[in-house]
Amino acid sequence: ARPEYRERAPMRYYDIIEDDLIVGNPALRQSVIRNADVRWEWYPASGELISIGAFAKRFDLPIERVYLASAGAQTLSFLNADGATNAGLEVEVRQSLGRLADVLDPFSVSLNATWMRSRITVDNSTRSALTNHERPMYGQAPYVYNLGLSYATASGRFAATTVYNRVGKRVTAAGVNGTPDNYEMPRNALDLSLRFPIVGSLFGSFDAKNILDDRFESRSGPIVRERYFSGRVLSAGVSWKP
Repeated sequence: ARPEYRERAPMRYYDIIEDDLIVGNPALRQSVIRNADVRWEWYPASGELISIGAFAKRFDLPIERVYLASAGAQTLSFLNADGATNAGLEVEVRQSLGRLADVLDPFSVSLNATWMRSRITVDNSTRSALTNHERPMYGQAPYVYNLGLSYATASGRFAATTVYNRVGKRVTAAGVNGTPDNYEMPRNALDLSLRFPIVGSLFGSFDAKNILDDRFESRSGPIVRERYFSGRVLSAGVSWKP
């Protein structure tokens, strides 16, 4: 895993969204990842799936986002940690509800759930006075849930899908000088998508994203660093298929 340009470029810039100064680290080195996984899959019928998998990863020199040890304004940067591990279990199910009753045949459900545990060891160098040298990996949530319900006619001309998503809290930046690590808190998300015929070969579409508009919240220990609502997104369109 090679460092990105923005992670290595020695330029300081201001991130408006996160309200932080960020500077790259030209000394970043390439990360090496060793991966092992096993998976069992079963396809009961066309379009249906039951899958169970387990995985384990070992990282050498993973890239982490941290606060620099500085007497001035807090500045985010990137460094190579000593190492990290990540292991987890994943379950995926796609199933038609027609197995319960013929009237439910157009409906199907899907589920994808992943549980993970990651630990990282970071060397406390002169570049960063990190509070915790052992913690979850940056951006790694302990769980991810996706649940969907779909409806489609036999001809496929009308289709509707709604999807629920939830991601566990995850580190957004490592704490420095005794301050706690920064975490993005869990949020609930619900999306809806419709595809329907209008007349002949003319089709319409409607999409609603972030229906619940659950608030975004970032915490540093008991302190709320950031809190806001991102808003709902509605869109409609028309397409023609010859």
